[in-house]
Amino acid sequence: MNAQRFVGKNAREAMAQARAACGENAVVLSNRPVPGGVEILAMAADEAFASASPAPAPLAAIAHTPAAIAAREEPRAMSTLSFQDYVRERQRQDALAAQEAAAPAPEPAPTPRRVPIQPAQFAREELAALAAPAPAPIAPAQSAPAVKAAADDALMEELRAMRSALTRQLSSFAWFDSARRSPAQTRLLRLLLGNGFSPAMARSLVQRLPMDVPDSQAETWLASLLTHNLRAVTDPIQEHGGVYALVGPTGVGKTTTTAKIAAAFALKHGASSVGLVTVDTYRLAAGDQLRGFGKILGIPVHTARDGAALSDLLELLRNKKLVLVDTVGVGQRDRRLPELFAALPANRLQRLLVLNAASHGETLEEVVRAYGTGPGTRCVLSKLDEAVQWGPAIDVVLRHQLRVEGIANGQRVPEDWHSMRPQLLAHRALMQHTGRFRPDEDDLGLLLTMPPALAAEAAHA
Repeated sequence: MNAQRFVGKNAREAMAQARAACGENAVVLSNRPVPGGVEILAMAADEAFASASPAPAPLAAIAHTPAAIAAREEPRAMSTLSFQDYVRERQRQDALAAQEAAAPAPEPAPTPRRVPIQPAQFAREELAALAAPAPAPIAPAQSAPAVKAAADDALMEELRAMRSALTRQLSSFAWFDSARRSPAQTRLLRLLLGNGFSPAMARSLVQRLPMDVPDSQAETWLASLLTHNLRAVTDPIQEHGGVYALVGPTGVGKTTTTAKIAAAFALKHGASSVGLVTVDTYRLAAGDQLRGFGKILGIPVHTARDGAALSDLLELLRNKKLVLVDTVGVGQRDRRLPELFAALPANRLQRLLVLNAASHGETLEEVVRAYGTGPGTRCVLSKLDEAVQWGPAIDVVLRHQLRVEGIANGQRVPEDWHSMRPQLLAHRALMQHTGRFRPDEDDLGLLLTMPPALAAEAAHA
């Protein structure tokens, strides 16, 4: 092997010298930096291919065959064109020779038959590995598309949660910025929320505050806004009469309200112009209470046990100017509610919904949804004397556009029955009071910051 040494200022110059001396296909054996430039050890390609030897025998070859012994006795030559591969090949051959020298010589077979060749230790291990049964592949828990779909769902869920958190954070920032810029709106919001109004209704009312209203007149403006939006009936029962069925859950004061309306109408038009019917046969002695009121007023009370009997009684009392039907109290979630509506002929009477003003706002909401017939439904606000806050009842009346027939604030008949007074309701709904459930300044941001779904629902309310 005729390797030549070339030194240049850089690798390009040394390579040019090597190509000029050994040809364009010169084989570079090594290169290294030296003082003054770069040294390259190269040789001609023909000489390199002529001196290259075949690849060594595989590791699983028989160790004591004549060919293997002859191959070991031959001088080791470069097996590749690269100097690094040549060094690695020499190291593998040295390791194989050391392993063969340490292995014991094969013992002759005791029979005259042909002696089997004993493989080396590493060959026996490979044969044992090949003879052993391959382990069964582990079935995947689920297919690749299912895994990808599950990962996509988890990613989308995280994105939705992040979006909701960012929306709430931005809404909170917007609320505090608005409160800083408009102290009057903040004060009105605190007043409405402290009196039981829902956050959606409070926000809707306060957003209408004009910019030119002085801060000292903000509460007066809000009271006038409530007064203007509270709807009273245009044909009150006390003046025009009619046929009405008082409906509502148990304990809202239907029977007492029936007696109050009948007494107020009898004082103005006479007892002979009033007819009373009760269909409450479910509770023990339920009709006795109305009969006691009727005896005091001089008005007979009739009992209807089913829909047919009620229709007959309405036909019998068709000449009466006012006919009131006291119905059985059925909860807004009771399954018998459709049966009650089916027993009341819609073409013969109107519903008069009795709302307990002392109930929680969510309870009033469910009652109106269960008993109401849509915007314009007549209602009576009862038990105002027991209600600490009038805001929930006013909130429900405004949101569902109910027409208030009258208000009741006690048990006296008929002294505690009053016609609709929007100014009184608005004034009492905005009264300043303290309580354990009144929100503080720090709580307003949390109350008025809601998820996007609830905000959209509130916007359409």
